[in-house]
This record gives sequence, structure tokens and C-alpha cells, in this order.
Amino acid sequence: MNREALINTLLQRGDCARHRRRNRFNGFRGGRETVKTVLRPAATSSTPLKQGVNETSRRRHVVVLPLLLVLASLVCGINSPVLGQQPVAEFVPIRFQSVDVYLNSGSAPLAAYQLDFSITNGVGKIVGIEGGEHTAFREAPFYDPKAIQHERVIIAAFSTESADKLPTGKTRLATIHLQITGIEPPQFELKLQTAADAEGKKIPATISLEERKPK
Repeated sequence: MNREALINTLLQRGDCARHRRRNRFNGFRGGRETVKTVLRPAATSSTPLKQGVNETSRRRHVVVLPLLLVLASLVCGINSPVLGQQPVAEFVPIRFQSVDVYLNSGSAPLAAYQLDFSITNGVGKIVGIEGGEHTAFREAPFYDPKAIQHERVIIAAFSTESADKLPTGKTRLATIHLQITGIEPPQFELKLQTAADAEGKKIPATISLEERKPK
């Protein structure tokens, strides 16, 4: 067998040139059996460098694919009519209401009064106050202007007319105008603090409220 035919790599050809001197691998001078040590073919399928490159490429694909999926989901979420829709503020209805305050003094002529009115469930506020139906109390009563835009007010009025020109029985003393927010009906509290005749004497009387119906 020709030795040159069995050796086909640069590294092996370089080893053959050294066989003329001394073979430092087997200890024999010029021995031909050393050819068997190089008959094993070198692996040519891939190199460690190429394998490392391939593994890095696979890792990149594994990392990049989830990132692309996340970006795609975010873009779809932004363009979605459900997720991208801005919240709409809830509509709260507002209406106006008027309340008439009545006092019944019986047979005694009414010359002065003071009362306390309030909205107890917090759904409205006072926006205005006007006088009553009788000429003695037609002008707007006295009240603290700070009560406007709030839920409670104390109102009072008096007349210097003679007893024969003062109202008796049931009469409307004032009308309180309200702004109501929401659909819940307002709850009221009304207290009569005092009522007096033309001589300034306290008289028994009852007080009541009536809500005006929209025209």
C-alpha cells in the first residue's frame, strides 16, 4: 500500500516528512506502522465555532419572537375600539324645583315669623327666595345671603300694618327655589321658630310645605 495515498491532509503530510528522522510518537526510527495513527478521518460536519454560532442564532430567534408577539398585542390593543376607548363621564340630571312655605295662624292676625328650612338628604341647594302672597309679606323675607348655594336657611319677616291688614288663617309666607341634582327626590325639614301678632305677642301657628308642580 502506498503511504502517500493514505495521507491526505496538510497536518498528516507534515508528519510524514518527519518520519525520515525520528518518530517522536512511537520511538521507532523510520517505522511505517505510524501511518495507522493518522488513518482516522477528521470530523468535517461542523466545528465548535460553527455550533456556537448556530446556538446563538437560535437563542436570538427564541428571544425575538416573544418580543414581536408582545409588540403586536400592544398595537392591537391600542387600535381596539374597546381598549382604546376613553371612559365616558356618567350623565347626572339637574333640575329646578320650587317649594312654597305656608303658615296657619288660625284667627290671629300674623305680623311676624321666623323659620328654619333645610334639605336633609344632600341632593339639592337653595338658589333663591321670594316673598309670599299677602301684601304684608310680599317682599322677600330676611335671610343670610351665605345660605344661597347651600342646603339650609333661616328666614324671617315682619309687618307694621295694623291687625285688620294682616293675614289670618293659612297664607303663603315665602317660596324657596332649589337646584336638585340626580334622580333621588329631595327630603325637607321645616321648623317654625316663632310667630307673633301685631302687638308682638307669640301666637300658636302651624307651618307646612308644598312642592310646586311644573307647568
